[in-house]
Amino acid sequence: MFDRLVPPGVTPDLRRGAAASAVLHIAVLLLVLLGLPLFPMPAPPPETTVSMVFQGKVGTTMKAPAPGKVPAPAKTAVPVPAPPAVHKPKPNPNEFAPPPPPPPPPPPPQQAVTPPTPPPPVKTPPPTPSPTPAPAVPTPPTPTAPPQPKPPAKPAPPLPLPPVPTPPPPEPSTTSQPNATTNPAPNTNALLNTLQKLRAEVKQQPPNARYNPNQGGAPEGGGSPQGNDTAALSASQRAAIGAYVRRCWTYDPGALNADKMQVMLVVTTDADGVARIVRFAPADRAKMDSDPVFQAFADRARRAVLDPTCANLPLPHHMMGKINVLSFRFSP
Repeated sequence: MFDRLVPPGVTPDLRRGAAASAVLHIAVLLLVLLGLPLFPMPAPPPETTVSMVFQGKVGTTMKAPAPGKVPAPAKTAVPVPAPPAVHKPKPNPNEFAPPPPPPPPPPPPQQAVTPPTPPPPVKTPPPTPSPTPAPAVPTPPTPTAPPQPKPPAKPAPPLPLPPVPTPPPPEPSTTSQPNATTNPAPNTNALLNTLQKLRAEVKQQPPNARYNPNQGGAPEGGGSPQGNDTAALSASQRAAIGAYVRRCWTYDPGALNADKMQVMLVVTTDADGVARIVRFAPADRAKMDSDPVFQAFADRARRAVLDPTCANLPLPHHMMGKINVLSFRFSP
């Protein structure tokens, strides 16, 4: 019967152990179901009367206790045989173990009863002492006025300083410069008067000369003075004036055919040789109204002559001290 419960391939030792375990489990199950046998309790031992004889003096007799008042002997506890040990069946891994019983709920915590706080003792205010009379304040003595200091003596007035000697006026320089080396600040009133005179002369006198396109320009570009006062200049002086003005002219690379353009400028200088007025020839003015490229070229030439760096023209000494009108053919 047990061979059927053991799976195949198990050794004999394992079979024997399995059979013994099955027998033990069955015996425990039967004991639980049928209950343990009730063994008879052993009979108590019979009661015995004990007599006690005391040795003492002669004539002294001890009364024996009454037979009805003999104390019963103390019953000895009969040991109860312990029940046989019950072997708990080993749990079968194939069976599910029943869940353990839930633990009993913990008893509710007992709240400690705090005794009522006794009220604080009422402090009785101490008796108010009677005010003692204030001692008499002594009157302070009247302070005496401190002696006033004497005012300091006035210092003696300072002695007058000796007069500062005036420096002698500077002696005029015996050396003279033929040409002004610096550009002095122009006199505005004198300049306006000069311009008004020039405009009046131009309006009163009609132009006698006409523009000659066959006149040559300055070599290597720049300006070439030709006009009313141009004849008083030598060839080297004309070249020097043209090179002096050429420094302030800027070339416009975006202008079309700018290297082939020419413009006639009429320049008026003051008594110091500084260019003040620049006009264009009538033929060039008419061309400027129709050709914007030529107009830009002519304006650049005019700004070069009036530039503060180049406006002080290097005129010879004999042309200084008067107004000069020069004609420039300006070409790059």
